[in-house]
Amino acid sequence: MKKSYFLLLLGGLVLTVLPSQATSIFTETFNYTVGSGLAGQNGGSGFSGAWLGGDSTIVTGIGGSGAALQVGASTASRMLLSTFNTAGQNLYFSYIMNSSNFSGGNYTGISFWQGNTENMFFGIPWNAQNFGFDAHGGNGTADIKTVNFTPSANSPYLVTFGLLTSATSGKVDIKLWATSDLSVSAATLLAGTANAQLIGSRDNFSFDNIRVAGNYAGALKVSGLSMADTPAESINTSVASVPEPSAFSLLVVGLGGVVAMRRRRGAV
Repeated sequence: MKKSYFLLLLGGLVLTVLPSQATSIFTETFNYTVGSGLAGQNGGSGFSGAWLGGDSTIVTGIGGSGAALQVGASTASRMLLSTFNTAGQNLYFSYIMNSSNFSGGNYTGISFWQGNTENMFFGIPWNAQNFGFDAHGGNGTADIKTVNFTPSANSPYLVTFGLLTSATSGKVDIKLWATSDLSVSAATLLAGTANAQLIGSRDNFSFDNIRVAGNYAGALKVSGLSMADTPAESINTSVASVPEPSAFSLLVVGLGGVVAMRRRRGAV
């Protein structure tokens, strides 16, 4: 009895000193068979079902290994486990993107929907011919914000969107950070000036499903979709979806060493 009481007390003390964990809302690394379609795939976490519809396909990963999604022309959708709202909390959405061209098409990317209403778009906005977001706040082009640099074609970029508590009541501030440095820490990235932002004008909104689509099929590849209530959780998950070739090289070398040692032992 005393031992059980001691263990319970110890467990309580451990819980009080451990830091609170970040809450992941959803992750999707597209770790599916290369060449397969997105429709019917059911990996990742934070979803209530599989991907539905669309012609997006799984291709070789953005870093040259693993897998990524090549956004197709028709819409694919996936329901989240519950409905989320931007009011009273900070949310961070990250992924790795690679585009072959920004100038030949428009409206190609990922969007958040509440039922059948689109509330937020991330990617190449309508007629923008550059990377950014469309907040769908009812202000037309005033809600479309693109990054203040032109991303290079066929290069991987980490992009992070902050849906942040606004100083203006009832509003959500939206910020976009983008970098080609996939080793950057979350703290360093967010300490820098946002590449695009919309402050104090977008009403808070809800979303319960995400969709991918593009009328410039094949132009955009994405990997490591992640949303969490901390930037570190979101960014780290996204970056982890792009394995470094060096890591695989080290793994091969290590396995080779193990095999060689076993052969030597067998020969003795």
